[in-house]
Amino acid sequence: MDASERVGGDPRCHNRSISSTEVVVPVELAAQGVSGRWTERWTVDRCGVVVPYIVKFDRAPDGDLDVSMQRETSDGEAATVPGATIADPVLQRDTLAFLTQRDLFEAGPEARCRTRKVVGTELLAPLEDGEVENGRAVAGKWVERWALDRCGASVAYVVRFSTTRTGTSFVAEPQR
Repeated sequence: MDASERVGGDPRCHNRSISSTEVVVPVELAAQGVSGRWTERWTVDRCGVVVPYIVKFDRAPDGDLDVSMQRETSDGEAATVPGATIADPVLQRDTLAFLTQRDLFEAGPEARCRTRKVVGTELLAPLEDGEVENGRAVAGKWVERWALDRCGASVAYVVRFSTTRTGTSFVAEPQR
């Protein structure tokens, strides 16, 4: 993935290696014990340039392992997805990671394409019962459409956000 220019990599570099790994969120075991999820930070040395990635693992009860990987950016960096989303950059990254996992599942195990990219976002229902602080929604609910590029195929998801001062939750369903 780090070699793909489409997702921010550098195809000209032929000398890259993982220089460090760190568990960011420890394993959360499910009832069966063999399933669970965890998150790691991988630091890639890309021809002398250090590039941090967040790697999320999700092992299903049947042993199937889904992995999503995206470049880690700081909270202060600009929005990570194009379009009219009102989600802040951290929520955008979390939503992208979730949609990538969800879309990999939707595509099925036979799908060879593992690359996903958000190509657009659209506000379907504005912030309701909302409160905004410093340009960030801190209370309320809203609905957006997120369009993904699945290796040339366009796939849309409807994402329903609900936020409070203590955090934001969301659910996403494929738009049929």
